[in-house]
Amino acid sequence: MDTLSYATLEKIGYEGYVLPKDAPEKVLQFGEGNFLRAFVDRFFDLGNEATGWNGKICMVQPISGNYGFADGINAQDDLYTVLVRGKQDGETVDESRLISSCSRCVNPYRAEDYAEIMKLAASDDLEIIVSNTTEAGIAYDDSCKADDQPPASFPAKLAQVLHTRWAAGKPGVIVLSCELIDHNGAELLRIVKQHVADWGWEDEFAAWLEDDCTFCTTLVDTIVPGRIRDAEEAARVAERLGYDDPFLAVREPFQMWGIQGDESLKEKLPFTKAEIPGVFVTPDVTPYKKRKVRILNGSHTCFVPGAWLAGFDIVRDCMHDDVVRGFMNQMLYGECIPTLAADLDVEDCKAFAAAVQNRFDNPFIDHQLLSICLNSTAKWRARDLPTLKDYVASEGKLPRCLSTSLATLIAFYTTGLTGREADGLHLRRADGAAYVAQDDAFVLDFYADHASDSDADLVHAVLTNEQMWGEDLTQLAGLEEFVASMLSVVRTQGAKAAYAAALAE
Repeated sequence: MDTLSYATLEKIGYEGYVLPKDAPEKVLQFGEGNFLRAFVDRFFDLGNEATGWNGKICMVQPISGNYGFADGINAQDDLYTVLVRGKQDGETVDESRLISSCSRCVNPYRAEDYAEIMKLAASDDLEIIVSNTTEAGIAYDDSCKADDQPPASFPAKLAQVLHTRWAAGKPGVIVLSCELIDHNGAELLRIVKQHVADWGWEDEFAAWLEDDCTFCTTLVDTIVPGRIRDAEEAARVAERLGYDDPFLAVREPFQMWGIQGDESLKEKLPFTKAEIPGVFVTPDVTPYKKRKVRILNGSHTCFVPGAWLAGFDIVRDCMHDDVVRGFMNQMLYGECIPTLAADLDVEDCKAFAAAVQNRFDNPFIDHQLLSICLNSTAKWRARDLPTLKDYVASEGKLPRCLSTSLATLIAFYTTGLTGREADGLHLRRADGAAYVAQDDAFVLDFYADHASDSDADLVHAVLTNEQMWGEDLTQLAGLEEFVASMLSVVRTQGAKAAYAAALAE
């Protein structure tokens, strides 16, 4: 079977949408991973088809090495396929789309490619710069110099690109930062300006950055598992498509890309102008971040440690158990969403929560519970503790599900503890399955040190550990007693029984 390329598409008589190979490069993208290709670049492809924007994306490898990726995807004309697989509105979705929005992938650590990036920086066609260089990518590195070719960090590379563009007398660009940090666009601009100051570059350039360029804070949300790992399934998909595609990427149906900006920005982005579902421009993405963290991430952290103790291994199976799913839904609809009413539309939050259940029930993704449990202490503090406190403040009582989740979290770190090793706490659940709890060293050391405590003493020690929670949780009336009682249920009857008890009020 032929590998995907423009020639292959012509050979098989492909009739779907394909952007011409010689369309102008209007986007410079730092990053070439599965997320950008399956999410962002797919949106540009949809926007091209819907609006006739006719823009290609030049991908830039963010780190050195991995020369094979650029060479490989360039060999197939930077065409690739995205499979959208999962559940939406209760129905199974399994769709494919050929993505033709990318023009090439360059590696800035090759001298000829670095020169090509600077050539594109000064191009009349360039309008947008996109990035997803991981959370660590937006960081200041004082070792980067103005004449490095290239500098090590992404913000320093971006500073060079923008300075080259300014020096060529070209207009400013829109910068869409997709890294998963708060205020990503504003933080990226701050670091770029720090390099400008360090390198003694012109005040006029600094003013151009502020006045002519638009650094957007964005919020992205979708799950991209990546490639199909089962060889037989991959072969079936290739047969269905009519070509071989080693760069095929799989993602779920749910999508959200909130971009902070004004109405004029909406008209400049092809995918927002096309009004593609899940993509929007808003004056402030903060409420949507709160919705995502508390509903999506908060529900994961709330039910998963206890579900693991109850004998479950993947998220999807939890959604087919009445008690675990009921526990999650009661936490979402009865405890979490009421606390969001001041900032967000309640019906919108309910729709988002319904989508979360569809996402967790994805038949194509075996999302391991133990992978979600990594660093659960900090996750519970960031995702669930604020909801618990807000609920207490508004309702004058404890939220039973969120409080129970704290008991199951303590049980997760202490059930069948056999030792503290370099890789984490070695434990064993009731059915004999061994697992390793991984977290900050101080958390692991704490549970190892308190292994012989009675349940009551353990709960008191956990709740008064201000390093874990930033405060003394025993000050929340009744929480210590409730958590201790639920931990006793977990120890004697199992985590699932504790979930049932939380629902039995």
